[in-house]
Amino acid sequence: MLNKKEKQIIQYLMKDRDKFVTSKELAAHLNCSDRTIRTYYKTLVEKLDDYSGIDLISKQGYGYKLDVLDDDALADFLEENHINDHHFDYQSITDINDRYNYLLNKLLFEQNEIYFDDLVDELYVSRSTLSSDFKKIRQKFKPYHLKIESKANKGVYVTGSERDKRRFIMDYFISSGFIDTMHSYVDNELLNQRISFEELTIIVLDECREGGLKLSDFVIQNLVIHIALAIRRITEGFKISKLEEEELKLRELPERQIADNILKRVSVSTGIDFPVEEVDYITLHLISKSHGNARYVSESMQERMRQELIDSIEKINPEVKNDFQLIEGLLAHLSTMLIRLEGKVVLENPLTTEIQANYQEMYQLAEQVITTMPTFQSFSLTPNEIAYIALHFMAAKERYKEQRKYNVLVICATGYGSAQMLKSRIENELGNLISITDVIGYYEINDEKLKGIDFIVSSIDLSNLIFNIPVFTVSVFLTDEELQEIKHGISHLNTSTSLRKMEDETSELSVREVFDDYFSKEAFFILSNVSKDEVLRKLVKSISKHENDQFEKRMLDMMKQREAMSSIIFGEHIAVPHPMKAVGSKHHFAVALIQDELLWDDQYPSIKIVFLMSMSIHENDGLPELTSAIVDLVDEPDLQEQMLACQSFEEFRTLFFKIKER
Repeated sequence: MLNKKEKQIIQYLMKDRDKFVTSKELAAHLNCSDRTIRTYYKTLVEKLDDYSGIDLISKQGYGYKLDVLDDDALADFLEENHINDHHFDYQSITDINDRYNYLLNKLLFEQNEIYFDDLVDELYVSRSTLSSDFKKIRQKFKPYHLKIESKANKGVYVTGSERDKRRFIMDYFISSGFIDTMHSYVDNELLNQRISFEELTIIVLDECREGGLKLSDFVIQNLVIHIALAIRRITEGFKISKLEEEELKLRELPERQIADNILKRVSVSTGIDFPVEEVDYITLHLISKSHGNARYVSESMQERMRQELIDSIEKINPEVKNDFQLIEGLLAHLSTMLIRLEGKVVLENPLTTEIQANYQEMYQLAEQVITTMPTFQSFSLTPNEIAYIALHFMAAKERYKEQRKYNVLVICATGYGSAQMLKSRIENELGNLISITDVIGYYEINDEKLKGIDFIVSSIDLSNLIFNIPVFTVSVFLTDEELQEIKHGISHLNTSTSLRKMEDETSELSVREVFDDYFSKEAFFILSNVSKDEVLRKLVKSISKHENDQFEKRMLDMMKQREAMSSIIFGEHIAVPHPMKAVGSKHHFAVALIQDELLWDDQYPSIKIVFLMSMSIHENDGLPELTSAIVDLVDEPDLQEQMLACQSFEEFRTLFFKIKER
């Protein structure tokens, strides 16, 4: 899946596929540097390798161009990556979509026999092209338990239940833009009824209000379309199957009376008699899409789901399992979702695409939670359903931000007066979001002061020190720009992890770009049966080649001073020793993978990975990206184990790149 910036690049290049676009023009469009564009180019080329027929060309002096040799491949690529651009000319793809829709119309809405050779003639395509089209349609049908069959005397036709056919029609045509698509590909018959959509909507609203049933606007629209589709299918002779025995209990529920009243009024307006199965079908939709219908799930099932939900959340994020509001809200939603899944009722979600694109972390969390619950493992969950669950986690995250204030440590070295001024300015501007625990000087930093802190605001440059929490460097006057940076940071502060890291959003440099500038084969070691001092001396020596005679001694002294200030241990097994300030002329990382266990001190007896960092007195471009990756590694125990199994620097390098890609 492409990230947001990569999608923007593809969209921009598609505006005029015949021309090259310079990196400068792309950089201006994305508000980033030329160098960042080159980085995105490399990752896009790798991702496009999966799609034969699409290439991203780079030509020196000209820029970049999207070269499309296969429009089918481009259509798949755009669909899978949720890319849409109204400025893009879809003419070449529209021809393909026209064929798909023409074929689907024939298969699902027409009663006449359909023969393969006739379709070849009608569409002016080869047999192989038509076979390819049918292959793709078969894949689209598969999740709906629909099949395309072919017999000599019957032609090509679709097999499957009427309920599943309606599910597909709803999903396919709504996702394509229902009104426009149905006008174009269903001969206008669906909308050319004896009852308008407006009248249908009024009937549904009246009866739902009369019955005290609460539905969202989107669900009401969805239900109206279901009824319109039912009218067409009934008039064409398609009948829905009877409900399962378990579903027959629906006839005892109040929603059944509402469904009956709706269809009676529609019958008066259209002259169409609705069979009892259609009333049952609409009842099922009302129950599975209305608020507060958890009561239709047995208490034992609700209790089972509650325990499964708590167990699932505890495995992924233990901090959240005691959030009563989240658990109860999710349980009510999951109870209704269970009714939907058992009844094969589809609930559309107008926010799915946006959630997948902009709140991927929450979407993935929802997917992890629901797929590890045994009750739902036998069902095929759609992105729409997962996105609804993600909304609950998104709401909880916003609630956490409102409920708790972030603990802030202020560091200032210019005297009591300026320190108090900075503190007052922060409190005046951010008082509703933060709580300042203390105002200290540089040399007062220690583990005790850092305990429970969410982020640091410092008037001193602390870039030479590594902390496992965000650091904002400001002037003592706290300018508006600095204030906005802090507010932006707070809005992305991730409270779901023990480290409360900043979400890694917009890094100008990538780990891949800067890795080789800091790490080298000569400063990489696999060690065992060594002491802390031996490891430190070995690592310092490995990076001292082009430094002065005092480098090794000063490094060791400065590292002791830094460690006396606060711990340089991350997690239980990673040490990141580094000096109080830059000592060398060149920046370096030296690495030791410990095959047994390294006793660092009494508190940390089993260090496994040591990253020794030496900053440069000149420049350290890319250092924040690397230190951020090391901090992220703390939460990746599996990746740590893989690193410890490395037998070469090349293996280690490959695994290090994976930290930011996971």
